[in-house]
Amino acid sequence: MLLQNLSNRNIILASKSPRRVELMKMAGFTFDVKTKNVDEIHPDGVDVYSVPLYLAQKKAEAFANEISPSHIVIGADTVVILNGKIYEKPADRTEAIDMLSKLSGNMHEVVTGVHIYSAGKQVSFSDKTSVYFNSLTNEEIAYYVDTYKPYDKAGSYACQEWIGAVGIQRFEGDFFNVMGLPVNKVYAALKTF
Repeated sequence: MLLQNLSNRNIILASKSPRRVELMKMAGFTFDVKTKNVDEIHPDGVDVYSVPLYLAQKKAEAFANEISPSHIVIGADTVVILNGKIYEKPADRTEAIDMLSKLSGNMHEVVTGVHIYSAGKQVSFSDKTSVYFNSLTNEEIAYYVDTYKPYDKAGSYACQEWIGAVGIQRFEGDFFNVMGLPVNKVYAALKTF
């Protein structure tokens, strides 16, 4: 592992997201993927921009009673926000099409909260990226949903798929944050453990 301060540490990525796994591997980390059943419910009245950090902390701290001093746990949660409303994972095809219809032709924000937790230290941060969608036709939206089945993705899309290549005009901020992990900030934070 490149970061020598982590050579005797056991990193746990508390996420089922294949995209987060891919990004952690890309950054050169050696880690285990472990998750707990954590309800992704937040208290009423929590600011929409604070929700991902709240949930990331819940996911990481679910391991609090079973980690040793050598462990570092990384929890993350990503939400799509349009006009002050969170768009989570769609329940079905109809909801996915509806979400993408709302994102079409508009700018939305993708916010990822990250909570890195060990016995001796905690670091939390969020990252926000603005995403500008082209106007998409009903046929394009249906094609994307039927071909890529984005039911496990916040906002019903993945920027590294077809819709990102043809449907997204531009990003302002970290592209990898939109994939689900601001890996640049995670790397910098892990240097301090």
